[in-house]
Amino acid sequence: MNKKTITGQFHVVLGKFQESMAAALGNAALERAAQRRQMDGRILHAVGEAQDLIKRSLRQRAGSL
Repeated sequence: MNKKTITGQFHVVLGKFQESMAAALGNAALERAAQRRQMDGRILHAVGEAQDLIKRSLRQRAGSL
């Protein structure tokens, strides 16, 4: 796990919390903002996982040469 993966997961969790609070308050604009934060977090998490995968692949490839 790298910093992007952890940050992305944090944004997803924070967005879910914000979404539940916005739903309880009945604030549609805040709810949409929370959903965008979750999507941004999922994207950031996926980028971090892809970076980790590439690094592992390059290390394995260098080790086999």
